[in-house]
Amino acid sequence: MNGLLTKFLLKNPSVLVFLGALALFTAFVSVGSEAFGWGFISTSFVKTLGKTLCFCLIAIAMDLVWGYCGILSLGHFAFFGLGGYMLGMWLMYARTEIIVQTAMSNEVIPPTDQEVIDAIGTQIFGVVGGSDFPMIWAFAHLFWVQLALVVLVPGILALVFGWLAFRSRVTGVYLSILTQAMTLALSLYLFQNDSGLRGNNGLSGLQNLPGLDDVSQDIVSMWFFWASAFALGLSYLLVKLITESKLGNIVRGIRDDEARVRFLGYNVEGYKLFVFVLTAIIAGIAGALYYPQAGIINPAEIAPIASIYLAVWVAIGGRGRIYGAVIGAAFVSLLSTWFTGGQAPDIPLGIYTIKWVDWWLVLLGLSFVIVTLYFPKGIGGLFDRLVRKGDA
Repeated sequence: MNGLLTKFLLKNPSVLVFLGALALFTAFVSVGSEAFGWGFISTSFVKTLGKTLCFCLIAIAMDLVWGYCGILSLGHFAFFGLGGYMLGMWLMYARTEIIVQTAMSNEVIPPTDQEVIDAIGTQIFGVVGGSDFPMIWAFAHLFWVQLALVVLVPGILALVFGWLAFRSRVTGVYLSILTQAMTLALSLYLFQNDSGLRGNNGLSGLQNLPGLDDVSQDIVSMWFFWASAFALGLSYLLVKLITESKLGNIVRGIRDDEARVRFLGYNVEGYKLFVFVLTAIIAGIAGALYYPQAGIINPAEIAPIASIYLAVWVAIGGRGRIYGAVIGAAFVSLLSTWFTGGQAPDIPLGIYTIKWVDWWLVLLGLSFVIVTLYFPKGIGGLFDRLVRKGDA
């Protein structure tokens, strides 16, 4: 196995370059962090960088399903959000349990287990006028079960949806509309208070790790940053192994001429379903790493517009280039933080002042149009052209 991996890396030096660059970036942030380094990188910015790595992770998933398999999914942020909800349920339950047990520890008569559970339910669901745990919270107290659900819930939803869609041979824009409809339906359902996930309030306080109150946020932020970097590197390697194999050739063939691949005897629906489920799982893992760094998750995060932004990131970075998806997601995410965070200076024009907070989405849309018309291969395509010129 090690020999095959070594052979693959030698044949694909770009993978080593990417993993090496990611390792150097991770080391630089670690050295510059307030937790383990010189402190010139603030904890809030470490969290921003960690969340950006999670966006890069879901962008890899999007590029595999769209750039290589030709399925323009406008629903992958639904899987991203579901992964965040699954881990967020455990984080919120465990943290609330500690608070309730501490508050009840001074009572003369020790509370029963049921009284503790009822108090936890009241603390969590009181904001939506409830106190009983819905069935979907049955395993919220079990960390390893919820961790498994981070993979299983997005994977099963993608399996069911993909099987129904692909067996009906829905393709092109119709499939994109279906994925968007799935995302919208899920988002609207989660907005309801009786959905079991606190409706519009969502899950909050996710940045606080249960039982680790004595660990400062600067250290916790670095832990999640490292986990995000590791997941990104592992996923990049996995996706490159797929795209550079015979499986990758078949997937690209489905993208370019699905009918011909089917005529050659390949089970097109099976391959598409495999890619769709795998990318949904990667998106779920990305969400599980993202929301503890964001601290809160609510149904607005799953709205269809988020998946459209994801497609824009991949298009700007360069569809069909895994590293291009990473570049696009990182570039747009960090630029968005700069413009919407009030760091970009306003431009006074006499009777009107351009405030980038209001104009950022317009700028993003124009950038997408320009890239689509004049640079269809995105930033990654420009990089490829520079490399070819250098070799010449």
